[in-house]
Order: sequence, then C-alpha cells, then structure tokens
Amino acid sequence: MMNEMQVSVESLDNFTRLLNITVPASQLEERKKQHLLELARKTRLDGFRPGKVPLGHIEKLYGKSIWHEVIEKTLRISLSNALEQKTLNPVSQPHIESIKAAPGTDLTYTARFEVYPPVEVPSLKGVSLEKINVTITEEDLDKVLEKIRRQYAEWIEVPDKACYGDKVTFDIVFSDTAEKTRKDLQWILEPDKIPEGFSALVSSKAGDTLSVSFPHDQESKQTYTATIKVKKVAKAKLPELDDTFAKKLDIKEETMSALKRQTKEHMQIELDNVLREKLKAQIIDKLVALHVIHELPKGVLHQEFQRLEQDIFRQEKQQGKNKKDLSESQKKDLMQLARRRVTLGLLFNAFIEKYQLQADESRVQQYIDRFASAFQYDQMMRDKLYKDKNMLMSIRSSVLEDQVIDKLLEEVEYVEKTADYSEIMNFTSKNQEIGDIL
Repeated sequence: MMNEMQVSVESLDNFTRLLNITVPASQLEERKKQHLLELARKTRLDGFRPGKVPLGHIEKLYGKSIWHEVIEKTLRISLSNALEQKTLNPVSQPHIESIKAAPGTDLTYTARFEVYPPVEVPSLKGVSLEKINVTITEEDLDKVLEKIRRQYAEWIEVPDKACYGDKVTFDIVFSDTAEKTRKDLQWILEPDKIPEGFSALVSSKAGDTLSVSFPHDQESKQTYTATIKVKKVAKAKLPELDDTFAKKLDIKEETMSALKRQTKEHMQIELDNVLREKLKAQIIDKLVALHVIHELPKGVLHQEFQRLEQDIFRQEKQQGKNKKDLSESQKKDLMQLARRRVTLGLLFNAFIEKYQLQADESRVQQYIDRFASAFQYDQMMRDKLYKDKNMLMSIRSSVLEDQVIDKLLEEVEYVEKTADYSEIMNFTSKNQEIGDIL
C-alpha cells in the first residue's frame, strides 16, 4: 500500500487543467486517529473518568461525523499540496469532482480549474505620452470662488420671466404610455448648459405651460415629447466675498485671503489628480495596444462580464429603472470591456511579480485618511476600514495599481503641451442630463 499522495495533471485545453489526486488510506486513518484522540480528551461521559473514554466508544458515538471532517480537511490540505507540488496557480477556486472515499480505502478525486496564460512582463520603454502643463491663474481662482459663492446664494422668488442665472422650478409630464411625471425639478439656467429642447425655459414665468420635444439621448433617433408646468422663477441674491463669507465657510483664520489660499490649494490637488488620471489612461491604452493577449481564460472572462453586468443592473435599480436584458450590441461592448480589464489584470500581475511589488503601507494609510476625512466621524470611519478585510484588500489593490503606474511612468518619454485650467477641469458639463429624469 502506498504511503505518499499521488498527483497527475491533464491539460484539457490551453487553460483548463485536471488534477487527479490519490491520498493513501494510511493518511486518512492517521488523521482519523488524531481526531478521535482529541475528542476523547474533551469528552465527558457518565461512567468514565475525564479524558479516559475508550477510542472505540468515541468512534461508535461520533465515527460518521469524524469521518466527514477527516475527508473535508484532507481534500483541503491535499489540494493545496498538489497545486504547490505541480507549481500550478489557478485563476479561481478549483472545482472538486468524482470524490471516492470509504474507510480503509484510498481517497481519490479530481480538481478542475483554469490557469493563467503566460504573460510577457509589460514595458513601455520608448513610448511617448502627452504631458499637460497647467497653471492656475487668478481668473481661474475667481471663477471657482464665484461657483462657491453661488452655492450659498439666497433664492428669491420673482414674478418675472426667467433669465440666464435664474432658478426655475417645474413639473414635467412625459407623453408616453406610462404618463411619467417628475415634480419640483429645479434647474439653474446657464448659457450652453441647457439640454436640447428645453431652451423655452428661458423667458418662461410661473404659471406657464410649455410643450417640449427632445431626443432620449445623443445616440437615439427617437424623439420624446413632454409638457412642462413652470411653478417658480427665483433670482439669486449672492453673498459678498468678504471675511464674513469666509467665517460662514468655517475657514479657520476667518479671512477672505485664507479662503482664497485654501481654495487654490484644493484646486491644485484636484488638478493634479485629473492630470494623473489622464496620464494613467494613456498608460493603460498603450499597455493594451502593445501587449495583446489573444486568448484569455473563459472562466475569468465570464466572471468579469457578469460583474460588469451586475454593476449596470445595480445602477439602473438605483435610478429607479426596471431591469431589462442587455441587447446584443450592449453585450458585445461589455465583453470587450471585460477582455480589456482581464488583460490589464494579467499584465499588472506579471509586472508586480517581476518587481516583487507590495502595497506601500504609508500610501494605504494616506488613502484611508483621505477617504475618512470626508465623513463627520472620520476616526470611526478609519477604524471601520482597518477592520474590514475586504475593503482593506481593495484599498491595497488600488495602491499597488498606483505603484505599477508610477514605475511605468518612469519608463516613458513625454511630449509636453500647455492647457487652460477650465479646459482640463471640464467646466462645460451640462446643467442636467435628460436621461436622469426619464
């Protein structure tokens, strides 16, 4: 009778592997004996001194449950040892099949799983990226301060016709079979920020009824119609930009100069983040273009597709939309995105393994501090994040991804260009997207 575990590997296709594992009966019996001894030490039965219950009596009472525990533990340990012995790295938890186990006989089973494809460690040496240089001007600062000022405006209802800069409150009834209604919508009318079909709101006044037509979205050819009932027009009474305003914003020094300084510092932080994201996007595009992985593990691809699909369904549910199956076109686009994400994951993992990167704990702490500072009870949030293993793992993964990007940015060359702050920060976003109110 053999005393060592026997392991063989079958390659079913480029990625699928089948491990055939046999664990000798002697190992099972030894593990069972250890379980019995441990249980005998703990068991208290009438007629026996503590710890002196015969093993045969223990087996008669608990034999079946002990055997199941032995098999479960042996499966777990033997599979881990077999993967290590054959230097195999499954992309997900192996699926155990064809288990044969009976007292006095060897344990045999198979484990089916996919492995990662061989991946070339990515390099971007000689690649050029566009690096944007931006200087925050006094004009940029003034525009941001004006936006802050408008956030603290006092809105005074007026009987006048609405002008740009006014706030309009209205109900909208969509002329479809469901007769959907949205009540008390509030839009601030700004030039170039009013959705297509809604320009009639400018020059409207309380009590007006408007008929509007508009496309469902930019790609849709279908036109929707709706009736708008204007309820209020309000003009903004803006606070003065002075020390009193700074005090209202809880600026520590309670001065306008301090508000300007802090605002500019915050603008710079936001700008730096946006510029880094633009570089990161270029890095990712270059990686995917230069390091094509033609064939990917089907299981991983399917999991990523399902995850993305669930994200879409969850977003639609949050928006109050009914769940509906994706169109073939949407599925195709989603699969392309899944392929891109899986490819990037493989490339990043290869890079991490080559350079033996580990998440920088100081950066992990900075990440947590930055996230927690947005909450009123920030220390409570910090403690919660450190205790949540899944969240902490996700944060470390994000930090590690940033470290990979940092190293790749050291390899590339740069073509520099200059841009305006407002252009980079995309101040031309629309006032309201139609899709948000449909």
